[in-house]
Formats: sequence, C-alpha cells, structure tokens
Amino acid sequence: MKKLPNFLCDTWWFALTQRLSDSQFEKIARLRVKQGFTAVQLVVGIPPEVGPENPNAASSVGPAWKLNGELNIKYLEYAKHRIELLNSLGLTVIVYGAWGHQIEWIRVDKMKAWWRLITKELDKLNVIYCLTGEADLWVGEENELLPDKSTDDLHIVRLRQFLHPRIAHLGWRALNLFKLPLIKYKQKERQRKWSEVLKYLYTLTTKPIIIHTTSTTSKEVVNNSQLLSAITVQTGHSEGSRHSIWKIPYEMMKKEPTATFINLEPWYEGIMDRFGVNDQLYAYWASMMAGAGAYCYGTHGVWNIGDGKFMAHWGKQTLNEALKLDTPRLLGISHRLFTRKDFKKYKGVKVIEKNGQLIGILRSNKKGQSVSYIPDITKYKKLPNGVIFLPLEGSFIKAKPKTGPVVVIAE
Repeated sequence: MKKLPNFLCDTWWFALTQRLSDSQFEKIARLRVKQGFTAVQLVVGIPPEVGPENPNAASSVGPAWKLNGELNIKYLEYAKHRIELLNSLGLTVIVYGAWGHQIEWIRVDKMKAWWRLITKELDKLNVIYCLTGEADLWVGEENELLPDKSTDDLHIVRLRQFLHPRIAHLGWRALNLFKLPLIKYKQKERQRKWSEVLKYLYTLTTKPIIIHTTSTTSKEVVNNSQLLSAITVQTGHSEGSRHSIWKIPYEMMKKEPTATFINLEPWYEGIMDRFGVNDQLYAYWASMMAGAGAYCYGTHGVWNIGDGKFMAHWGKQTLNEALKLDTPRLLGISHRLFTRKDFKKYKGVKVIEKNGQLIGILRSNKKGQSVSYIPDITKYKKLPNGVIFLPLEGSFIKAKPKTGPVVVIAE
C-alpha cells in the first residue's frame, strides 16, 4: 500500500450533495488551495446524520443508493467530475464510501458492490480511500434515521438540553444494562462486517486505505487493521479531548514509530459556538509535534454546507460565515512552515506536561536542530533560544511576546 502524504485536509461531508452548487464547490476549492490546503475529505455515498431518503443526502442526480439496494451509477459519474476538479487544483481527495451504521441498511454484499463501483470510477484519480466514517457508530440503533430522518429530528427530552441529540441517544441506550450483552454481540458483528469489506477493498486497489472511528482507534474497529495505511482516531468535539489531541499521537508514536497517525476529526471550528482560532492552531501544532503524520481541519458551516438551520443542533454558523474565518489561512502558513522545515524528521520528541495539561513539545534531530511548540508562553519557565514564530499571527517576530502560543526554531 502507498504511504500517506503529509497533507493539510479540510472536511466537506455534504460537498457532493445538492446543498452545494457547482460554482460554490469550485469557489471553496480554490479558496482552500490559496490558503495552503492540500487535501479534502468528502463522502461518496450517503453522508452522515441523514437517512438515505432525506433530500439532503441526494446530489443533483439523486442519492448514491436506495434502501432497496439500487446503486446509482450517475451519482458516481457526478462525484468523479467534482473530484477531477479538486485534483486539477492540486488537492488529494479522501473518499469516504459510507458511514458505519449504513452497512446494516444495505448489507455486506451491497457495500462490497458499492466499493467495487467506486474504485472502478475513481481509482485512476488522486484519491485515498476511507472505508467508512465512524465505523463503530450507533451499534444496535442503526435504524434511527430511516428512511428520511436527520439528527435534527432526534429528541431525547431529558438530555437534549445538555447534549447533542446523537450523543444523548447513545448515552440513554448505555443506561439500559439489559441491552449490554446484545450490544457487545452487535459490536463484534459490526466489526466482522467492515473487516470483510476491508479485505475485499484491499483486493481492488493499491491506493492507501484508512478508516474513521468514534471512540477508539482504527485498530479496534476491524479485525485486519494491518491492511490499513494509518492508525486513525477521532478525538471529537469536547473540551475534555484537549489532552487527547497530543497524548494519543505521542503514545502511538512511541509504540509504533514507523506507523502513520492521523486524527481524522478533532474539534470543528465554531461547532456549538466553540473552538475558535486559538483552539484550531493548538490542535494543529500539538498534534503534529506529538507525532501525527497529517492534519484534518473542519469547520461548522462547511462540513454540513450550513444555512443556519440544517444540523443547527451542532451550531448555527453558516457556510458563508465559515468561509470568512481567517483560521484556514493561518493553518496553511503553519503547515507550509512545518513541511518546508521538515519537522517530521526531527525524531527526538520531548513532551512537557502538568496534570494532563500541555506545557510544551520539543522535537530535535541529530544535527542539534530543534523546534519547540509552547501553547502558553506565560506557563513556560524559560523560552528556548531561536527564532520565534507566532501561530496566531502567521509570522516571525524578533522580540519575545508576553502572552500566547509560540513556536521556537533553533537551527
């Protein structure tokens, strides 16, 4: 299998649906290229959080497939057209073939057939395949969105005011102890089914293959993870995942130093009105410095092609509002710096943390060169010598700042 490039990726789950016109699609693509992005992840299939008959699942030529198992070839031709445009602009495309619970909707044989058609249509393009999004989502509750619901329609009265409805539903189910033996059985079955599809996809292509998860790593959601090109996780959209953003790649790097690690879904900017520019630059530098091999960004309003109503339980930020954010430009500057200096080859990694809070990460090489990321300069005792880069400004400065995050490069 081919190795994964060190990409900076944006997240467009609904980009192949009729929610996004051809002109908007091209406009966003050109903007992200200008800002320094090198990849896009999107769904060639039924997107997450909607049933297959929901109008938001359909492209201008209909949905990817129907519940009766009918596969839409015209949808794949349309997807190919849009992916060719992205490739022509220099963007690698991470192609998600489905979402985890959907294998229970159309069964293993049809999912194999769908992947056979995807590879036939797209394999000559610059793509990476993601077997499925959230492979371990909604085990035992797969039919909640059928046939045409979205997560906007899910209500758990006691929990909705505190939690996103999808999470609330899962939490409510977990309280039912009588279902646990059945859930465990279904978890194993889900794992077996996606493992079977992965084995089949592996025979169809030489492209890199990855998988997206919810609460665990890629190693735990299939039985044949050796067929995957990276260890992947989703740290999710809560403040409690702040330490996981650096800790998981750091621990994975120590266990498997030759493996590639990617957090496919850290917190989205603007989701639930949280995680602004400071959090996004923290997530990039903490993840990459701790050992990640690539980085995925997402923003509410773009991933859902938002209008303030669709998926508004995640936040009301719209597509137009999201595209005005300066964060992607700053991420592009940081990524160009990281890749141009080739900090990934600085194999010596030292993490300084206190009670789970990141104080700093230092990477060094055998030539004595080093780079340090310090999330909050006020909490670092002595700043290392070197040139100072400000992630939140996207520029180098001469004088030591009094506050904020810094990157210090010693050559």
